[in-house]
Amino acid sequence: MLKTFRSFTRRANPFQAAVVLAAFSLAGCSDDPAQNPPCVGDACNPPTQTCVPTMDFEGLDGGLTGSLRTFYNAGGGGLAHINYWTLKAGMPEFDDLPPEEQAKVKKMQASLLHSLKLAPKDNVAGIEVTGTLTVTEGGVTRTQEIVLKMPNDWNGKLVVAGTPGTRSEFANEGTIVPWVLRRGYAYVAGNKGMTNGGVDGNATLLNKAHPTQHWGAMMLDLAQWAADHIEIVTCRAPTHVYAVGLSNGGYQVRRALEIDHEREKAGGKRVFAGGLDWSGAYWPDARVLDKDKNGTVTPAEYAAANHLVSSNERAALAMKWAYDAATLSTPAAFAETPPFSGAQDAMIAAGFGAPSATIWGAYNTAFDSLKASLPQFKGIGYYNFTAYYFKAELLGHDLAGSAAYSCFPPNDMDPPPFYAFLASAPDAGWTEESVSYALKNANTGEFSAPLVSIHGDADGLLGVISNAEDYRDAVTTYGNPDLYRLYVVAGGGHVDLHSDGVLDFDFDGTPAEEGAQDKFTILQPYAERAFDALVAWAEKGTAPPPSKTVAADAVNDELDASKIEF
Repeated sequence: MLKTFRSFTRRANPFQAAVVLAAFSLAGCSDDPAQNPPCVGDACNPPTQTCVPTMDFEGLDGGLTGSLRTFYNAGGGGLAHINYWTLKAGMPEFDDLPPEEQAKVKKMQASLLHSLKLAPKDNVAGIEVTGTLTVTEGGVTRTQEIVLKMPNDWNGKLVVAGTPGTRSEFANEGTIVPWVLRRGYAYVAGNKGMTNGGVDGNATLLNKAHPTQHWGAMMLDLAQWAADHIEIVTCRAPTHVYAVGLSNGGYQVRRALEIDHEREKAGGKRVFAGGLDWSGAYWPDARVLDKDKNGTVTPAEYAAANHLVSSNERAALAMKWAYDAATLSTPAAFAETPPFSGAQDAMIAAGFGAPSATIWGAYNTAFDSLKASLPQFKGIGYYNFTAYYFKAELLGHDLAGSAAYSCFPPNDMDPPPFYAFLASAPDAGWTEESVSYALKNANTGEFSAPLVSIHGDADGLLGVISNAEDYRDAVTTYGNPDLYRLYVVAGGGHVDLHSDGVLDFDFDGTPAEEGAQDKFTILQPYAERAFDALVAWAEKGTAPPPSKTVAADAVNDELDASKIEF
């Protein structure tokens, strides 16, 4: 189905397809059959016939179920949907949208991650495809909801985006999409199979199917599907394919490049020209975890290591439940120098950099603000919440099976069972089977395309030590460090919106009055600059400067990526 949008009005526009086609045709197809690339798939009839671009981009959504192709004119918000951030149900502009666009608004607004200083403003015209992609490989079926965006002024290249957290395919709309489209890249992202059918992404972790083991391969699924179908409709395969991702999306980038490397060693063709990992999560592999070098990673060895679950568990134990009499999430502890001084040793041992202390209290209590309408969130923050759901995913538990270590309090008075469980369970509850699943999504540190990592030393969710520096060490030990750069940005947090100081950092019930924004550096411009450096490295062989800590002014954030130097 093909639709056109302009200023929220659904109008059939027979000229729009021709305009977009002309832009792509000039860039990718020639009237000279000798210069045309060979025909591919659905575009060929018969297969040996000269490739002809499809007039309405029929075929761009090939292989998807429930697909929709929509043109967005530059005057109505464009491919980046820049006017969707302020819409609310009941507003005429929202109510005039068709149901699928209203759903898109809700998905975007559920993932407000960008700094308010960098509100998306680029109005880029082009075509967007949505639908569900299912890939079966080696008896394994992977399903994810996806979005593909192609600007009219396509530069012939493709960015495949990893998705942060357990969020939707529209989670990068404010962080990656605007500057990728501004540069003319086609863009594709998926939801990692985490919200299919409308189920909450975190609840999907409780499906007992261990979905995280497929997240890296899903990046390759996106890349291969998008490249194939772009070629079908434009007669031009992308010249370069890049992987880019934030947080869990950064993990996806690392893992995708590692899988790509493994396939290349087995005789396959490498997909990615390079990758940008932005504050990515690191899952150590057996070579790192097996401390006694006996060839087996035991539950005790896994429990002793820093990884997404254990780092967050240790953070939650160090800060304590927000309503525990001994909690460190208090205004007085925040006012200490350094903040939360009683947790410093434990937090650093858990893999967090000391500059991240400003946000420890906020991340220990962030969801407590929901308790009036959702009482189960009393005292809940990112630490216990994240550790609980990912532990359940690796243990293969559903809601009932994970009740013994739930992060949610059983009533209005008692703490969550999470804390007592960790104090008493042997090896923090890990089993041989759960360790085997953890190793299925582990990072090897081995890749054959350039990879640039950006991480803030004030990241209070995925600590710079256990996620950036430890991954760098794995690359140095097991991979090719000549293909890797790590730029640690002074003052950089995990999510730029939080670096705006909008949270309740001292847990006094009033958010954003602490002036915490002056402690954090907005990372998005550094990610943009790192991407440009990656492209120069991959396409021109211009290697960026060696890995380093990058100085920054957290009070006067540099928002222009072109002015940043590594």
